[in-house]
Amino acid sequence: MGQTPAPASPSSAGRGQGQAVAEAAVMPGDIRGPSRGGRGGGVCAHCSQPSRPCSQQSRWRDRAGRRLSPGTMKMEWLSQRCQPPSTPSCSRPGRLALLLAMALSLLMYPVLKSLALQLHSAVTGSYIPGTHSIAFINCLNEQIAKDIARAIMDKKLAACVNILPKSSALYFWKGEIEESTEILLLVKTRTSKIGELSSYVRSIHPFEIPEIISLPIDQGNPLYFKWLEESIPRD
Repeated sequence: MGQTPAPASPSSAGRGQGQAVAEAAVMPGDIRGPSRGGRGGGVCAHCSQPSRPCSQQSRWRDRAGRRLSPGTMKMEWLSQRCQPPSTPSCSRPGRLALLLAMALSLLMYPVLKSLALQLHSAVTGSYIPGTHSIAFINCLNEQIAKDIARAIMDKKLAACVNILPKSSALYFWKGEIEESTEILLLVKTRTSKIGELSSYVRSIHPFEIPEIISLPIDQGNPLYFKWLEESIPRD
């Protein structure tokens, strides 16, 4: 004979219905799909992340044991499940590489600028300001001035040397004001030759501290600059 199943007791039916109502009140519209094994679960409608069912106590109480309303618990659940991803910060090696690139750019700027000017001059035929200079050298008398000028030309350190007539000079020397006559040399040369020119003149000049001053040439006759280029060998 078959056995007639015992009817569910009112108490057990009430508990099942109350649990379903509680689950629906906790996350209405946020859990989709049937629960597996009668334990709940589904997918968050906001972040599409799989969710796990929580216990009855965690669903209705916070960590301090205080009872929570369904609306409050829903907001907490959403804040935990739908947090935006944190923005990754710049790594330390990336910052070091950026600083190194900036430092190299600053160091290479003069070289890059010089190359750009040379390329522009080669294409357009224009003069690059500062390519040539005029050096001023003082001498004691005309004979010394001629000897130094001839030595500079023999060394090919200049394309032209002008010897100016005598001029009076007042200067301080060892704390006293001195007065003398001098001959001034105007030396036209490449700017890149100024260092070599200064060293050579100091080695043959009779003065203990000869005057050797140079000024860069900004603009002038392009044909004259071309002649300077042809007269003075490059470094």
